[in-house]
Amino acid sequence: MIDAAIVKKIDKIIRENKKFVITTHLNPDGDALGSEVAMAEYLRYLNKTVHIVNISETPKNYSFLDENQEFIHFDKEEHEQLLRSADVFIVLDISDWGRLQDIGKIMNESQAPAICIDHHHVNYQFADVDLIREEASSTGELLYEFLEKVKFPFTLRAAIALYTCILTDTGSFRFSNTTSRTHLVASKLLKYDIDTKEIYSLVYEQNSPAKMALLGEALINLHYEFEGKLAWFALTKEMFDKHHASVWDTEGFPEIPRTIEGVEVSLMFTEIDEADIKISLRSKGRIVINQVAQKFGGGGHHFAAGAQVEIPLNELVPQVLEELGRVM
Repeated sequence: MIDAAIVKKIDKIIRENKKFVITTHLNPDGDALGSEVAMAEYLRYLNKTVHIVNISETPKNYSFLDENQEFIHFDKEEHEQLLRSADVFIVLDISDWGRLQDIGKIMNESQAPAICIDHHHVNYQFADVDLIREEASSTGELLYEFLEKVKFPFTLRAAIALYTCILTDTGSFRFSNTTSRTHLVASKLLKYDIDTKEIYSLVYEQNSPAKMALLGEALINLHYEFEGKLAWFALTKEMFDKHHASVWDTEGFPEIPRTIEGVEVSLMFTEIDEADIKISLRSKGRIVINQVAQKFGGGGHHFAAGAQVEIPLNELVPQVLEELGRVM
């Protein structure tokens, strides 16, 4: 259960202010975007002025969440004043200033209070008020609890958004973060007559030919280490350019190698630029891997974690493999 005192603090800040900016992390996923939509629905129910401003564009497979075209892709020249005029910032699904980039810098310079709602582990105070519960399957599950506490009369749009959060962050209810509480929240959302088949199709069945070609590159270049317990691959910038693919085309790729018999941990390197590499780690649940991500300035959950570093790929790979060797 969530802390009633923190809920009361957040509710007080919301009711005493008018202009809100909601934001989330770089390269937002279904949990991040769905949480933003649900929170915006609640704020508008209270007749607040709301802007959703993100550092990254919205991935195509989540465009159904943005039917009103309200997600703003941040441009400093165009949107800085909008952020500086906010009474309150609400940060969802992220407790890392670095992954907010320029938006985080503006927030740090602002006198406006910040509220953080997240399910990732942190060992420090992130915002003025933090509502963080690592046991929640997703930020959406945690946000549902908050909205239930403040007696929000859920709209269909909010229900669709929150179900999308849970669906995507649990890997369609397959991952180890799926609990009885997760299923209970999902069942409550189903009462709003949401079309679960359509949501699944919109999220997972819109793969582009570029994504399939990129997946082929990943499987062809699959490597095994530590007696087959680790499977890893690297996607280079050259591969992305060759297939006219984007970083978002890799969504879901880190989970694939861990479906292989005998593999306990999967590792994906994504070369965004020559010295800008994204590390994605997934575990079947017997080996904790977030401390490896922390070594490279990242973090995450025990069995799903990542980092983004400015080290050339050929130098980074042996470093990460060495760290994984300590926990395998």
